Amino acid sequence: MSVALIAAVIVFALAFGLSQMRPDLPLTPSAPHTPTAARVIRTSGPTVRTGKVIMRVNGEAVTEDEFMAFMMAVPEQQRSVFASPAGKRQLADELVRIKTLEQEARRLGIEDDAEVTQQIALLRAQMNAQRALQKIVQDKAEGEIAAAYEREKKNALSLRHIVVAYQGGMVPPRNQGQQPPSAEQAISKANALVARLRSGSDFAQVARAESDDVESSQRGGSLGPMRPDMLPPEIGNVVAKLKPGQVSDPLRTQFGIHIFNVAEPTLEDLKPMLMQQVQNEIAQREVTRLQKAADVQLDPKFFPAVPPGPARPPQQGAPQAAPPGQG
Repeated sequence: MSVALIAAVIVFALAFGLSQMRPDLPLTPSAPHTPTAARVIRTSGPTVRTGKVIMRVNGEAVTEDEFMAFMMAVPEQQRSVFASPAGKRQLADELVRIKTLEQEARRLGIEDDAEVTQQIALLRAQMNAQRALQKIVQDKAEGEIAAAYEREKKNALSLRHIVVAYQGGMVPPRNQGQQPPSAEQAISKANALVARLRSGSDFAQVARAESDDVESSQRGGSLGPMRPDMLPPEIGNVVAKLKPGQVSDPLRTQFGIHIFNVAEPTLEDLKPMLMQQVQNEIAQREVTRLQKAADVQLDPKFFPAVPPGPARPPQQGAPQAAPPGQG
């Protein structure tokens, strides 16, 4: 029971911590709701909050901002479920469970328990550290994307293709129920399409009208940015030899008869792929910088000298900094 109470208090601290760390902006009744920081008044008993009260639990007020902060603590992929009226009621039930347990913790004196206090302090420190790292990364990432693009664009390409289905291939004809042509007929059709493209026809238009890969045809045949080494060898070898704007000869694979076209990727093409890489680089660099600049004083009795030797990896279960946006 004590473990459950501690867990409940920590979960509540997580939700409340998110509320406290949001910008202190005036409350607005707009919809959809924009979370703002709830003003907190400390008392000897339950914490008193000002703001729009949307529910009470045993007389203790819960504000709209506190409720929305609790919702924001839910994993993003599940958050939309709680945006509906039924979802809000379900989330309110969960908050009631936590609130009643928190109130019981106060009644039992657990709120002042040293272990609980330490857990909450540690959680707050981790959240502040995570939020600081996110802000540092966000402030610097946009400025470093351009340089990352210049480094990486020579190793990547924007790939498009047109696929002609054939009997025995894995890609079906775009017209459902139509019998696919033989491999020889499909290659003949692909050769005719290559001739059109090399005569000046727009690749995207031809892909939309002719490609049997329905999904990519809607994007003009675009498969997005990638490196040739990410592709199957029989495709990667062909694509790697193409210059921007060139159209390949037909290539037969287990999927269909392919016609490939490449272009130099733009910054916008590579930005989604580069953003995570840049964010990780900034996070590692900034954490290292802050650690090196820190004035650290260790109690030699508690931290005895470490004998020289190879560095050991962190033990399993040791706390480590989470990447930006996670945790």
